Amino acid sequence: GPSQRVHARGAVAVMTELKEPRLYPGGSQFFVKYQPGGNGSFAWYPSGRMACAYERMGGGFYCFFYADNHAGTTLCAFDPQGSGYVAFEDGRPRLTSRREGGTYTARDGTIERLWTTAKPLKGAAISFDVTNNITFSFKSRREMTVKLSCQGLTEEYVLGEPPLGSETSYISRSLGTVRMGPERGKKILDIDKIRLTQAERAQRARPGMTVLAVPKRGKIRVEDVHADCRSIVEEADNLSASVKRGEWDVAVYVDKAKLISTLGDTLPTLRLDASLLRSDPASKKLDGMAATNPAILEELLAPSTFPKGVLPLSKQIMGASGRFRSDHGSHYRTPRVRLREIKAAEYDAFISTEAPENAVVVVACLAGWLPQARRTEAMLELVNSEVQSVKGTGREPEFLLLKFDMSHSRMLRERHNINTLPMYLMYMGGRLAFASNTLNGYGSSKEDFLAQVRTTAAAARAGTFLPEGFKFGLTDNAIVESFGKTLAATSTRIGASA
Repeated sequence: GPSQRVHARGAVAVMTELKEPRLYPGGSQFFVKYQPGGNGSFAWYPSGRMACAYERMGGGFYCFFYADNHAGTTLCAFDPQGSGYVAFEDGRPRLTSRREGGTYTARDGTIERLWTTAKPLKGAAISFDVTNNITFSFKSRREMTVKLSCQGLTEEYVLGEPPLGSETSYISRSLGTVRMGPERGKKILDIDKIRLTQAERAQRARPGMTVLAVPKRGKIRVEDVHADCRSIVEEADNLSASVKRGEWDVAVYVDKAKLISTLGDTLPTLRLDASLLRSDPASKKLDGMAATNPAILEELLAPSTFPKGVLPLSKQIMGASGRFRSDHGSHYRTPRVRLREIKAAEYDAFISTEAPENAVVVVACLAGWLPQARRTEAMLELVNSEVQSVKGTGREPEFLLLKFDMSHSRMLRERHNINTLPMYLMYMGGRLAFASNTLNGYGSSKEDFLAQVRTTAAAARAGTFLPEGFKFGLTDNAIVESFGKTLAATSTRIGASA
C-alpha cells in the first residue's frame, strides 16, 4: 500500500503520502506517476507520449493536457487561479477562463456562452469531450474537473483556484506554509490547536446542553452612550415623549394632490412646476425645500445679476502658459488628409460598380504594425490632401486614393499572393492595371507615385491590364506570413563559401 513520511519538529508535523504509480495492463508502462507529498503527477498515453502534467504551485496546481500526436499540441492549460484555456485539436480556442470572465466558442467561431465577474455562468456546467480520451467540465474558476481515460483506466483532476477555507478549517490552525522544496505549498499544522478543537467539538456535541438566551435591549440608555452623544439621545427621548403627550399634530398624506391642497400655502415650493425642480433633485424632497419662507422663495427665483461675459483670469493664470487664453493665436493644422479605408466586405462591389470609371483607383495595402507602411501612409496623406483640394473647383480628380489594412483581412494576400508591404494596386474601369511595391520602376516618393498613376492611366486607356486572377510568384520575402522565415532565407549562412 502507499507509504507515508512524517517530518516532526516539536509540536509541528507535516505528513506526506507517497502513492504508488498506476500502470497500463501488462505492467510495463506508466499510466500515472505521482510526485511525493501530493505535489502533482504525470500521465502518459499508451503510445508513450505525455498526456498530462499536473504540478503544485503554492495552494493550487498548474495543469497541462496534450494531444496524442507527434506535435504534442497543448489542448488544455490552466494556472492555480483557474485562468487558462481549452483548445480544439487544431489549436483554435474553445473555452477561455480569466479573472474577469470567460467564453465558450463553437468550432465555427460563434460564442455560445459568455460570463463575467458581475454576471457569472448560470445553469448547468459546460461539459464536453476535448478528445476521445479527455473530458472537461467547467462551472467557474473554482469548479473545474478533467477526466483522462485510456484502456479502461481513468484519472480525475481538479483544476482552478482552491476555495477559501472557513474559520474552522485546518488553514485557520496552520503555523505557515512550506515555501521551497518538493513539499512547497503544504500547510504546517499546529497539532495542539487541532486537539483542542476536537475536544471543543466533542463538548458541543454532548447531549442535554442548551444555549443560553441573551436578553435583548429595547431602548438605548443615556449612560451607555458616549459622553459626546448623550445630548442627542436626550433630545430624541424628549421628542418621543412630547409626541406621546399629544403636543404634536401628526398627519400622514398618501395622496400628493391632498398634500398640495392642504400645505400648499405654508410650503410654496409644493406649487412649483416640475420643470423648475428638474435641475435640482434635492428640491423635490420636503427636507430639501429651502423656500418655506416666501421671501426666500422670491429671492431664489429672481433672475441672476451676475455678468454673463467671460470670467476674468487671475494673475497666476495670466502669468502661466498661453494655453489658458482664448486669444493666444492660431493652431498649426497639418496639410495631410486621412485615407479612406476600404473593407474586405465592400471591396469588390466598390471597385467594379461604385468607383469612377475614368479615374484610377489606387488601393494602398498597409499595416499599422510595419514602420515602412506607416511612413508610406504619411506620404500618401499628403497626396490625398491635393486630391481633396480639387473638390469644389469643377474639375474631376485624376485618381482616387484608398487604403486596405492587411492586418484586418487576408483577402488580398490570398487573392494576389501578396508577401511584401506596402503594396500598390491600381484599378481602372473595375480591372487591375498595376500591382507592385515600387513606383515608377524604382522609387517610393510622392513624385514617383504621381508619375506611376499617370503611366498606369495611359496604359489602361490603351487597353493594357493585368490578367484575371493575377498572382505574384514565390519569393523569399515573407514579411506578411513570417518574419523569421524572411530572415532565415535572406541572412548570410555561417560557413558558406563566397
